[in-house]
Amino acid sequence: MPLYYQVFGVLRQRILDGLYAPQERLISEDELAVEFGVSRATIRQAVGELVQQGLVSRQQGRGTFVLPTAAHVLGQRFRGSLADLISETQRTEVSTVEVVHDTPIPARVSTILEIGEARGTIVRRRRAMDGRVFAFTVNYLPMRFGELVSEAELRSSGLMTLLEQKGVVFTGGSQSIRAELADVDVSRWLEVDFGAPILFVERLLLSGDGVPCEFVRSHYRGDLYEFTVSLELAGKEGAALRSQLA
Repeated sequence: MPLYYQVFGVLRQRILDGLYAPQERLISEDELAVEFGVSRATIRQAVGELVQQGLVSRQQGRGTFVLPTAAHVLGQRFRGSLADLISETQRTEVSTVEVVHDTPIPARVSTILEIGEARGTIVRRRRAMDGRVFAFTVNYLPMRFGELVSEAELRSSGLMTLLEQKGVVFTGGSQSIRAELADVDVSRWLEVDFGAPILFVERLLLSGDGVPCEFVRSHYRGDLYEFTVSLELAGKEGAALRSQLA
């Protein structure tokens, strides 16, 4: 990633996080060059990118100021837990759905799903919020579960909801969350630059008889999704957590 774009990304994040408030003047390009340890030309190119995205404006003789419209960009970010996202707020919609039945699936996924033959159903979906793509999800299902869903149904219903309507009972599962960089395929689906930071989630869901029924790989744009959790510091478990946070 070009050096100027890295600086641009940091400045953009500061604006979105409210560290630079609307109508606030940024520190001078010379000061930014010293802070980031780069040339003034690099800073000027990074600030130019902010201008193109409508986050700041240059005012001759006065400096560079954060535009009020930057607050609107911040407002487009999805805030909440993964449970909030899974429940699908009214602000999100499915923009693209692809369903392929009886197709090869990765060996690791077939092992997790306990499938003898590495074939099943793959569902690829792209979700948008306020007209902007922010999530790309790939679902892997054993054949007996995958044959219950279709593209037409998934355009108007969530996958878990649809499976439950078809008689599948979910009893539990596990998931992991980590930061990753977008590869070529993910960057295309999320409409971000190759190597852009994303939030990556893997989730395994179990059916009523304890059999794996769905494995999910989800990618969320780091600039549009914010993961939050609630901390309970009361009681025995809270005391243990408090000791870790101290």
